[in-house]
Amino acid sequence: MPAAARPPRIDIRQVRWARIGIPLFVTYFICFMDRTNISVASPHMASELQLSAAAMGLVFSAFFWGYVLSGLPAGAWAGKGHAKNIIVACMVIIGLSAAVTGVVHNLPVLMAARIVLGLAEGAIFPAFAVMFISWFPSHERGIAVALTMYTVPLSSAVMAPLSGWLIEVTSWRAMFVIQAVPAILVAIWLHFSATEKPENHPRLSAEERDYIIATRTVETTDESTLLQVFMRPVVWLLALIYFFWVMGIYALTLWLPTVIGDLTGQGSFLVGLLTAIPFLVGTAALYLVTKRAVASGRSLGSFIALPIAISGTAMIVQHFVHLGAVFSFAMLVVAAGSIYAALALWWTWVMQIVPRNQAGASVGFVNLCGNFGGLVGPLLIGLVATAGNTASGFWIIGVWVIIAALIVKILDSRRTGANGDAELSGRHTDADLEPAPVTTDR
Repeated sequence: MPAAARPPRIDIRQVRWARIGIPLFVTYFICFMDRTNISVASPHMASELQLSAAAMGLVFSAFFWGYVLSGLPAGAWAGKGHAKNIIVACMVIIGLSAAVTGVVHNLPVLMAARIVLGLAEGAIFPAFAVMFISWFPSHERGIAVALTMYTVPLSSAVMAPLSGWLIEVTSWRAMFVIQAVPAILVAIWLHFSATEKPENHPRLSAEERDYIIATRTVETTDESTLLQVFMRPVVWLLALIYFFWVMGIYALTLWLPTVIGDLTGQGSFLVGLLTAIPFLVGTAALYLVTKRAVASGRSLGSFIALPIAISGTAMIVQHFVHLGAVFSFAMLVVAAGSIYAALALWWTWVMQIVPRNQAGASVGFVNLCGNFGGLVGPLLIGLVATAGNTASGFWIIGVWVIIAALIVKILDSRRTGANGDAELSGRHTDADLEPAPVTTDR
Protein backbone atom coordinates (compact mmCIF):
# COMPACT_ATOMS: atom_id res chain seq x y z
CA MET A 1 0.00 0.00 0.00
CA PRO A 2 1.49 3.40 -0.86
CA ALA A 3 2.63 5.44 2.13
CA ALA A 4 0.17 8.21 1.48
CA ALA A 5 -2.70 5.70 1.44
CA ARG A 6 -1.93 4.08 4.80
CA PRO A 7 -4.44 4.77 7.56
CA PRO A 8 -2.90 7.61 9.57
CA ARG A 9 -1.71 6.62 13.02
CA ILE A 10 0.57 7.76 15.80
CA ASP A 11 3.84 5.86 15.43
CA ILE A 12 6.23 6.66 18.28
CA ARG A 13 9.13 5.14 16.32
CA GLN A 14 8.83 8.00 13.85
CA VAL A 15 10.75 11.11 14.80
CA ARG A 16 7.85 13.41 13.91
CA TRP A 17 5.75 11.79 16.64
CA ALA A 18 8.40 10.98 19.26
CA ARG A 19 10.23 14.31 19.03
CA ILE A 20 7.46 16.69 17.90
CA GLY A 21 3.91 15.32 18.29
CA ILE A 22 4.19 13.88 21.81
CA PRO A 23 6.21 16.83 23.22
CA LEU A 24 3.68 19.30 21.78
CA PHE A 25 0.86 17.30 23.41
CA VAL A 26 2.61 17.48 26.79
CA THR A 27 3.34 21.19 26.26
CA TYR A 28 -0.30 22.07 25.67
CA PHE A 29 -1.39 19.84 28.55
CA ILE A 30 0.85 21.81 30.93
CA CYS A 31 -0.34 25.11 29.44
CA PHE A 32 -3.96 24.33 30.18
CA MET A 33 -3.20 23.13 33.70
CA ASP A 34 -1.42 26.40 34.51
CA ARG A 35 -4.21 28.35 32.79
CA THR A 36 -7.11 26.77 34.66
CA ASN A 37 -5.79 25.66 38.09
CA ILE A 38 -6.86 29.05 39.41
CA SER A 39 -10.45 27.83 39.11
CA VAL A 40 -9.96 25.37 41.99
CA ALA A 41 -8.00 27.88 44.07
CA SER A 42 -10.40 30.78 43.52
CA PRO A 43 -12.58 30.31 46.64
CA HIS A 44 -9.46 30.29 48.84
CA MET A 45 -7.92 33.24 47.00
CA ALA A 46 -11.14 35.22 47.22
CA SER A 47 -11.30 34.63 50.98
CA GLU A 48 -7.66 35.45 51.73
CA LEU A 49 -7.35 38.40 49.34
CA GLN A 50 -10.89 39.63 50.08
CA LEU A 51 -12.10 39.49 46.48
CA SER A 52 -15.76 39.57 45.44
CA ALA A 53 -17.24 37.36 42.70
CA ALA A 54 -17.00 40.31 40.31
CA ALA A 55 -13.34 40.78 41.21
CA MET A 56 -12.63 37.08 40.64
CA GLY A 57 -14.36 37.36 37.27
CA LEU A 58 -11.98 40.21 36.50
CA VAL A 59 -9.02 38.05 37.55
CA PHE A 60 -10.22 35.18 35.34
CA SER A 61 -10.62 37.50 32.36
CA ALA A 62 -7.21 39.17 32.92
CA PHE A 63 -5.52 36.11 31.43
CA PHE A 64 -7.23 36.87 28.13
CA TRP A 65 -6.18 40.51 28.14
CA GLY A 66 -2.69 39.22 27.44
CA TYR A 67 -3.80 36.21 25.42
CA VAL A 68 -5.60 38.19 22.73
CA LEU A 69 -2.66 40.54 22.24
CA SER A 70 0.08 38.01 21.49
CA GLY A 71 -1.55 35.52 19.13
CA LEU A 72 -1.39 37.44 15.86
CA PRO A 73 2.18 38.82 16.13
CA ALA A 74 3.41 35.47 17.45
CA GLY A 75 1.80 33.68 14.51
CA ALA A 76 3.44 36.03 12.02
CA TRP A 77 6.81 35.68 13.76
CA ALA A 78 6.47 31.89 13.94
CA GLY A 79 5.84 31.79 10.19
CA LYS A 80 9.27 33.36 9.64
CA GLY A 81 11.10 30.38 11.16
CA HIS A 82 10.84 31.03 14.89
CA ALA A 83 8.05 28.68 16.01
CA LYS A 84 10.21 26.44 18.21
CA ASN A 85 11.96 29.34 19.93
CA ILE A 86 8.60 31.00 20.62
CA ILE A 87 7.25 27.84 22.26
CA VAL A 88 10.37 27.29 24.40
CA ALA A 89 10.55 30.92 25.56
CA CYS A 90 6.86 31.06 26.31
CA MET A 91 6.95 27.90 28.40
CA VAL A 92 9.64 29.46 30.60
CA ILE A 93 7.51 32.60 31.00
CA ILE A 94 4.44 30.47 31.76
CA GLY A 95 6.28 28.66 34.54
CA LEU A 96 7.57 31.89 36.10
CA SER A 97 4.25 33.75 35.93
CA ALA A 98 2.36 30.72 37.31
CA ALA A 99 4.79 30.60 40.25
CA VAL A 100 4.35 34.33 40.89
CA THR A 101 0.59 33.74 41.21
CA GLY A 102 1.37 31.71 44.31
CA VAL A 103 3.12 34.57 46.11
CA VAL A 104 0.81 37.51 45.36
CA HIS A 105 -0.76 39.51 48.18
CA ASN A 106 -2.97 41.99 46.34
CA LEU A 107 -5.22 42.29 43.30
CA PRO A 108 -2.92 44.41 41.05
CA VAL A 109 -0.02 41.94 41.25
CA LEU A 110 -2.38 39.02 40.72
CA MET A 111 -3.82 40.72 37.65
CA ALA A 112 -0.33 41.40 36.30
CA ALA A 113 0.71 37.76 36.76
CA ARG A 114 -2.38 36.54 34.90
CA ILE A 115 -1.87 39.02 32.06
CA VAL A 116 1.75 37.88 31.59
CA LEU A 117 0.61 34.25 31.66
CA GLY A 118 -1.93 35.09 28.95
CA LEU A 119 0.66 36.85 26.80
CA ALA A 120 2.85 33.74 26.87
CA GLU A 121 0.06 31.23 26.25
CA GLY A 122 -1.48 33.31 23.46
CA ALA A 123 1.66 32.79 21.40
CA ILE A 124 1.73 29.01 21.83
CA PHE A 125 -1.00 27.71 19.52
CA PRO A 126 -0.16 29.86 16.45
CA ALA A 127 3.40 28.55 16.77
CA PHE A 128 1.98 25.03 17.06
CA ALA A 129 0.11 25.57 13.77
CA VAL A 130 3.37 26.33 11.99
CA MET A 131 5.01 23.24 13.51
CA PHE A 132 2.06 21.07 12.39
CA ILE A 133 2.34 22.39 8.84
CA SER A 134 6.13 21.91 8.76
CA TRP A 135 6.36 18.50 10.39
CA PHE A 136 3.28 16.47 9.48
CA PRO A 137 1.96 15.09 6.19
CA SER A 138 -1.46 16.53 5.47
CA HIS A 139 -3.25 13.21 6.11
CA GLU A 140 -1.64 12.98 9.59
CA ARG A 141 -2.08 16.63 10.52
CA GLY A 142 -5.61 16.10 11.73
CA ILE A 143 -4.38 13.49 14.22
CA ALA A 144 -1.71 15.90 15.49
CA VAL A 145 -4.34 18.62 15.97
CA ALA A 146 -6.78 16.17 17.58
CA LEU A 147 -4.07 14.89 19.94
CA THR A 148 -3.38 18.47 21.04
CA MET A 149 -7.08 19.23 21.49
CA TYR A 150 -7.48 16.26 23.83
CA THR A 151 -5.39 18.19 26.32
CA VAL A 152 -8.13 20.82 26.77
CA PRO A 153 -10.67 18.67 28.67
CA LEU A 154 -8.15 16.05 29.80
CA SER A 155 -5.85 18.57 31.53
CA SER A 156 -8.82 19.96 33.47
CA ALA A 157 -9.87 16.45 34.48
CA VAL A 158 -6.37 15.85 35.90
CA MET A 159 -5.87 19.38 37.22
CA ALA A 160 -9.06 19.69 39.27
CA PRO A 161 -8.54 16.79 41.73
CA LEU A 162 -4.75 17.25 41.76
CA SER A 163 -5.04 20.95 42.56
CA GLY A 164 -7.74 20.29 45.15
CA TRP A 165 -5.54 17.68 46.84
CA LEU A 166 -2.47 19.97 46.81
CA ILE A 167 -4.50 22.80 48.32
CA GLU A 168 -5.73 20.55 51.13
CA VAL A 169 -2.30 19.06 51.98
CA THR A 170 -0.30 22.28 51.45
CA SER A 171 -1.98 25.58 50.47
CA TRP A 172 -3.29 27.33 47.39
CA ARG A 173 -0.01 29.24 47.21
CA ALA A 174 2.13 26.09 47.22
CA MET A 175 -0.16 24.53 44.59
CA PHE A 176 0.65 27.28 42.10
CA VAL A 177 4.41 27.04 42.72
CA ILE A 178 4.47 23.23 42.46
CA GLN A 179 2.44 23.18 39.24
CA ALA A 180 4.70 25.84 37.70
CA VAL A 181 7.73 23.53 37.67
CA PRO A 182 6.63 21.22 34.78
CA ALA A 183 6.41 24.18 32.38
CA ILE A 184 10.13 24.89 32.89
CA LEU A 185 11.00 21.22 32.47
CA VAL A 186 8.98 20.99 29.24
CA ALA A 187 10.80 24.06 27.86
CA ILE A 188 14.13 22.30 28.43
CA TRP A 189 12.79 19.09 26.84
CA LEU A 190 11.57 20.92 23.73
CA HIS A 191 14.81 22.83 23.38
CA PHE A 192 16.76 19.59 23.02
CA SER A 193 14.06 17.44 21.38
CA ALA A 194 12.67 19.58 18.56
CA THR A 195 13.90 21.54 15.58
CA GLU A 196 12.05 24.19 13.61
CA LYS A 197 11.80 22.07 10.46
CA PRO A 198 12.37 18.41 9.58
CA GLU A 199 15.15 19.44 7.23
CA ASN A 200 17.30 20.31 10.25
CA HIS A 201 16.63 17.43 12.67
CA PRO A 202 19.75 15.27 13.21
CA ARG A 203 17.82 12.10 14.12
CA LEU A 204 15.42 12.17 11.18
CA SER A 205 16.12 9.56 8.54
CA ALA A 206 16.38 10.61 4.91
CA GLU A 207 13.35 8.44 4.11
CA GLU A 208 11.11 10.08 6.74
CA ARG A 209 12.39 13.57 5.87
CA ASP A 210 11.65 13.11 2.18
CA TYR A 211 8.20 11.69 2.94
CA ILE A 212 7.24 14.66 5.15
CA ILE A 213 8.45 17.22 2.62
CA ALA A 214 6.65 15.47 -0.26
CA THR A 215 3.29 15.17 1.52
CA ARG A 216 2.98 18.09 3.92
CA THR A 217 1.44 20.52 1.43
CA VAL A 218 -1.23 18.13 0.08
CA GLU A 219 -4.85 19.26 0.59
CA THR A 220 -4.01 22.75 1.80
CA THR A 221 -5.33 25.80 0.03
CA ASP A 222 -3.35 27.90 -2.41
CA GLU A 223 -0.92 30.49 -1.12
CA SER A 224 -2.23 34.02 -0.70
CA THR A 225 -1.41 37.20 1.16
CA LEU A 226 -2.46 37.91 4.73
CA LEU A 227 -4.60 40.79 3.49
CA GLN A 228 -6.51 38.38 1.25
CA VAL A 229 -7.11 36.12 4.25
CA PHE A 230 -8.61 38.99 6.23
CA MET A 231 -10.80 39.95 3.26
CA ARG A 232 -12.49 36.55 3.24
CA PRO A 233 -15.87 36.73 5.01
CA VAL A 234 -15.54 33.08 6.06
CA VAL A 235 -12.51 33.94 8.22
CA TRP A 236 -14.50 36.58 10.09
CA LEU A 237 -17.41 34.17 10.55
CA LEU A 238 -15.02 31.59 11.98
CA ALA A 239 -13.74 34.22 14.40
CA LEU A 240 -17.29 35.15 15.46
CA ILE A 241 -18.26 31.52 16.02
CA TYR A 242 -15.16 30.93 18.09
CA PHE A 243 -15.84 34.07 20.15
CA PHE A 244 -19.26 32.82 21.28
CA TRP A 245 -17.96 29.26 21.73
CA VAL A 246 -15.02 30.33 23.88
CA MET A 247 -17.34 32.42 26.06
CA GLY A 248 -18.95 29.14 27.06
CA ILE A 249 -15.74 27.12 27.32
CA TYR A 250 -14.07 29.43 29.82
CA ALA A 251 -17.18 30.44 31.72
CA LEU A 252 -17.61 26.73 32.49
CA THR A 253 -13.94 25.84 32.92
CA LEU A 254 -13.06 28.66 35.31
CA TRP A 255 -16.27 28.86 37.33
CA LEU A 256 -17.24 25.17 37.49
CA PRO A 257 -15.37 24.34 40.75
CA THR A 258 -16.98 27.33 42.49
CA VAL A 259 -20.43 26.37 41.21
CA ILE A 260 -19.95 22.75 42.32
CA GLY A 261 -18.80 24.04 45.69
CA ASP A 262 -22.03 26.06 45.94
CA LEU A 263 -24.06 22.95 45.12
CA THR A 264 -22.28 20.54 47.48
CA GLY A 265 -20.63 22.59 50.20
CA GLN A 266 -17.67 20.17 50.14
CA GLY A 267 -13.93 20.74 50.48
CA SER A 268 -11.38 21.36 47.73
CA PHE A 269 -10.44 17.73 47.05
CA LEU A 270 -13.99 16.41 46.71
CA VAL A 271 -14.98 19.44 44.64
CA GLY A 272 -11.95 18.74 42.46
CA LEU A 273 -13.02 15.12 41.97
CA LEU A 274 -16.55 16.15 41.02
CA THR A 275 -15.17 18.85 38.70
CA ALA A 276 -13.15 16.19 36.86
CA ILE A 277 -16.33 14.35 35.79
CA PRO A 278 -17.55 16.88 33.17
CA PHE A 279 -14.06 17.08 31.68
CA LEU A 280 -13.71 13.31 31.48
CA VAL A 281 -17.05 13.29 29.68
CA GLY A 282 -15.68 16.01 27.40
CA THR A 283 -12.61 13.90 26.60
CA ALA A 284 -14.78 10.91 25.69
CA ALA A 285 -17.13 13.12 23.64
CA LEU A 286 -14.17 14.60 21.76
CA TYR A 287 -13.03 11.10 20.78
CA LEU A 288 -16.49 9.82 19.83
CA VAL A 289 -17.58 12.87 17.84
CA THR A 290 -14.30 12.99 15.93
CA LYS A 291 -14.48 9.27 15.14
CA ARG A 292 -18.12 9.55 14.06
CA ALA A 293 -17.37 12.52 11.81
CA VAL A 294 -14.69 10.55 10.00
CA ALA A 295 -16.82 7.42 9.63
CA SER A 296 -19.75 9.37 8.18
CA GLY A 297 -17.82 11.09 5.39
CA ARG A 298 -20.20 14.04 5.76
CA SER A 299 -19.39 17.69 6.18
CA LEU A 300 -17.78 18.63 9.49
CA GLY A 301 -20.25 21.45 10.11
CA SER A 302 -23.07 19.36 11.56
CA PHE A 303 -20.64 17.58 13.87
CA ILE A 304 -19.42 20.93 15.14
CA ALA A 305 -22.83 22.60 15.47
CA LEU A 306 -24.72 19.86 17.34
CA PRO A 307 -22.47 19.50 20.43
CA ILE A 308 -22.25 23.28 20.79
CA ALA A 309 -26.05 23.56 20.63
CA ILE A 310 -26.44 20.80 23.25
CA SER A 311 -24.05 22.62 25.57
CA GLY A 312 -25.89 25.93 25.28
CA THR A 313 -29.24 24.23 25.83
CA ALA A 314 -27.97 22.48 28.98
CA MET A 315 -26.78 25.81 30.42
CA ILE A 316 -30.22 27.32 29.90
CA VAL A 317 -32.06 24.29 31.31
CA GLN A 318 -29.77 24.26 34.37
CA HIS A 319 -30.92 27.77 35.21
CA PHE A 320 -34.65 27.57 34.53
CA VAL A 321 -35.48 23.98 35.55
CA HIS A 322 -35.21 23.46 39.32
CA LEU A 323 -35.08 19.75 40.15
CA GLY A 324 -32.40 19.77 42.82
CA ALA A 325 -28.62 19.72 43.09
CA VAL A 326 -28.19 16.37 41.32
CA PHE A 327 -30.12 17.58 38.27
CA SER A 328 -28.17 20.86 38.19
CA PHE A 329 -24.90 18.94 38.37
CA ALA A 330 -26.06 16.62 35.55
CA MET A 331 -26.81 19.62 33.35
CA LEU A 332 -23.35 21.03 34.10
CA VAL A 333 -21.84 17.69 33.08
CA VAL A 334 -23.77 17.79 29.79
CA ALA A 335 -22.86 21.44 29.17
CA ALA A 336 -19.16 21.11 29.95
CA GLY A 337 -18.84 17.68 28.36
CA SER A 338 -20.42 18.59 25.04
CA ILE A 339 -18.76 21.98 24.62
CA TYR A 340 -15.39 20.28 24.03
CA ALA A 341 -16.65 17.58 21.68
CA ALA A 342 -15.91 19.31 18.36
CA LEU A 343 -12.60 21.04 19.13
CA ALA A 344 -10.47 18.68 17.01
CA LEU A 345 -12.84 19.00 14.06
CA TRP A 346 -12.92 22.77 14.42
CA TRP A 347 -9.20 23.46 14.20
CA THR A 348 -8.64 20.93 11.44
CA TRP A 349 -11.40 22.69 9.50
CA VAL A 350 -9.85 26.11 10.08
CA MET A 351 -6.35 24.96 9.16
CA GLN A 352 -7.56 23.50 5.86
CA ILE A 353 -9.38 26.70 4.94
CA VAL A 354 -6.54 29.15 5.56
CA PRO A 355 -3.59 29.50 3.15
CA ARG A 356 -0.60 27.37 4.12
CA ASN A 357 1.88 30.25 3.88
CA GLN A 358 -0.17 32.23 6.43
CA ALA A 359 -1.20 29.34 8.70
CA GLY A 360 0.37 30.82 11.83
CA ALA A 361 -1.02 34.32 11.38
CA SER A 362 -4.45 33.10 10.24
CA VAL A 363 -4.90 30.71 13.14
CA GLY A 364 -3.59 33.47 15.40
CA PHE A 365 -6.24 35.83 14.02
CA VAL A 366 -9.13 33.41 14.58
CA ASN A 367 -7.69 32.60 18.00
CA LEU A 368 -7.33 36.32 18.75
CA CYS A 369 -10.93 37.19 17.90
CA GLY A 370 -12.32 34.04 19.44
CA ASN A 371 -10.50 34.36 22.72
CA PHE A 372 -12.03 37.73 23.41
CA GLY A 373 -14.84 35.40 24.46
CA GLY A 374 -12.54 34.11 27.20
CA LEU A 375 -12.30 37.67 28.43
CA VAL A 376 -16.06 38.28 28.31
CA GLY A 377 -17.49 34.94 29.51
CA PRO A 378 -15.87 34.56 32.96
CA LEU A 379 -16.25 38.29 33.66
CA LEU A 380 -19.96 38.18 32.82
CA ILE A 381 -20.52 35.24 35.18
CA GLY A 382 -18.78 37.12 38.00
CA LEU A 383 -20.75 40.30 37.40
CA VAL A 384 -24.20 38.68 37.46
CA ALA A 385 -23.46 36.06 40.16
CA THR A 386 -25.75 36.17 43.17
CA ALA A 387 -24.88 35.12 46.72
CA GLY A 388 -24.77 31.32 46.89
CA ASN A 389 -25.60 30.92 43.18
CA THR A 390 -22.55 31.58 41.06
CA ALA A 391 -24.21 29.79 38.12
CA SER A 392 -27.00 32.38 37.81
CA GLY A 393 -25.47 33.85 34.65
CA PHE A 394 -24.84 30.63 32.74
CA TRP A 395 -28.15 30.86 30.89
CA ILE A 396 -26.95 34.12 29.23
CA ILE A 397 -23.79 32.37 28.05
CA GLY A 398 -25.95 29.48 26.82
CA VAL A 399 -27.90 31.76 24.51
CA TRP A 400 -24.72 32.98 22.81
CA VAL A 401 -23.36 29.44 22.53
CA ILE A 402 -26.55 28.39 20.71
CA ILE A 403 -26.14 31.38 18.38
CA ALA A 404 -22.62 30.09 17.59
CA ALA A 405 -24.11 26.70 16.70
CA LEU A 406 -26.67 28.34 14.40
CA ILE A 407 -23.94 30.30 12.57
CA VAL A 408 -21.96 27.08 12.11
CA LYS A 409 -25.02 25.37 10.65
CA ILE A 410 -25.80 28.25 8.28
CA LEU A 411 -22.18 28.51 7.14
CA ASP A 412 -21.95 24.77 6.67
CA SER A 413 -25.15 24.69 4.61
CA ARG A 414 -23.79 27.36 2.28
CA ARG A 415 -20.40 25.68 2.05
CA THR A 416 -21.74 22.22 1.22
CA GLY A 417 -24.20 23.75 -1.23
CA ALA A 418 -21.41 25.06 -3.46
CA ASN A 419 -20.48 22.29 -5.91
CA GLY A 420 -16.79 21.61 -6.36
CA ASP A 421 -15.55 24.74 -4.57
CA ALA A 422 -12.64 23.61 -2.39
CA GLU A 423 -12.97 26.49 0.00
CA LEU A 424 -16.72 26.12 0.38
CA SER A 425 -17.18 22.36 0.40
CA GLY A 426 -15.99 21.58 3.95
CA ARG A 427 -16.04 17.84 3.17
CA HIS A 428 -13.46 15.27 4.26
CA THR A 429 -13.27 11.99 2.41
CA ASP A 430 -9.96 10.89 3.93
CA ALA A 431 -9.31 9.71 7.46
CA ASP A 432 -7.06 12.56 8.49
CA LEU A 433 -9.16 13.36 11.55
CA GLU A 434 -9.54 9.90 13.00
CA PRO A 435 -8.11 9.47 16.50
CA ALA A 436 -5.58 6.69 16.05
CA PRO A 437 -4.01 4.26 18.51
CA VAL A 438 -0.36 4.67 19.44
CA THR A 439 1.74 2.01 17.79
CA THR A 440 5.39 1.12 17.44
CA ASP A 441 4.91 -0.53 14.04
CA ARG A 442 5.67 1.19 10.78
